[in-house]
Amino acid sequence: MVKKNMKKENKKSQFKIQQMSFMLLAVVLFFILVALFWLAFQYSSLKKQATETSKEQAVLLAEFISGSSEFSCASEQGSYCVDTDKIIVLKNASYKELWPVSYIKIKKITKEKEKDCNIANYPNCTNFNVFDAKTESTSTAGSFIALCRHERVAGYVQNICELGKIMIGYEAK
Repeated sequence: MVKKNMKKENKKSQFKIQQMSFMLLAVVLFFILVALFWLAFQYSSLKKQATETSKEQAVLLAEFISGSSEFSCASEQGSYCVDTDKIIVLKNASYKELWPVSYIKIKKITKEKEKDCNIANYPNCTNFNVFDAKTESTSTAGSFIALCRHERVAGYVQNICELGKIMIGYEAK
């Protein structure tokens, strides 16, 4: 009779050990799943933060370009003024090492039909493609600027300014 009770208690003990091991396994799997969800959430948050940082960089670069000596007008025009005469001359230069962006485009705000600018049709054009790295998956940020050029009118050189927008393309992460 003692042996029967021992066998029953051994079976109960083994069953309790199995229950405990399955419970521990379930708790470990639960925490692994929670950790995976947390990592996925952190990854998406990091990706969003990288895209926001790229956007901020593009906006700041748009402001920097309009004030840089390579593109800016004479100081009497004020800030955010771009000299289109300089752009047409410098648009074929390589800026890949200078600016980590996908593209830099400047567009006149006008009702005229859109036309890409080159030396032959300047100033009767609307789009200046300053730089294009030809990368995919880009987003755009930009700001409004004054597009000014020097033109001879009635024997005098005058500054003619129009409204434009500088657009900086950046890679969306």
